[in-house]
Amino acid sequence: MARPLSPEKRDALLQAAMMAVAEQGVLATTAVIAKRAGVAEGTLFTYFENKEVLFQELYLHLKREMAAAMMPGYPHQTDVRRRVEHVFQCYVGWGLDNPAGRLAVSRLLASGRLTDETRAQGATLFLDIPQMMEAAVRDGTLLNAPMAFLYAIIERIADTTIESIEKSPADAAHYRQIGFTAAWRAITP
Repeated sequence: MARPLSPEKRDALLQAAMMAVAEQGVLATTAVIAKRAGVAEGTLFTYFENKEVLFQELYLHLKREMAAAMMPGYPHQTDVRRRVEHVFQCYVGWGLDNPAGRLAVSRLLASGRLTDETRAQGATLFLDIPQMMEAAVRDGTLLNAPMAFLYAIIERIADTTIESIEKSPADAAHYRQIGFTAAWRAITP
């Protein structure tokens, strides 16, 4: 009878993969990931069929962590500006708390190795956001632009905000405020 899989080992492998992808991108080897997790390389394949499956699972794991930081407290009944600010500030907070996770997500997305199904699964965790953004484009609150373009603007400014805070933590509140102001001005007519 096979031994049950350990959630702790799976988590250790995902954490090791996150750090390895943050440092080396998708070129990180399974040997490096397993060593970081403190397990044999064969153990990694007990939990993840192959490196591609590991990367898909890592992406979803990180998106779940991001959603846990962003979606509780999402202000459904407030105006668009407050909802966008909630998303912006929660993303900045998550990014500051998880620099390796933020970098790993970015590298996984840029790698072209994520399946459409994995991307779609990750997006389901944030359904309230695109619904709000699409409605705001329709009613003229936000620029009439493709959603991917608007998201990219917000994300780039949020990433710049995170990087600025990392360089000057004492100015965090100031950077958060001017970062959101810049993002809002960039996506509104």
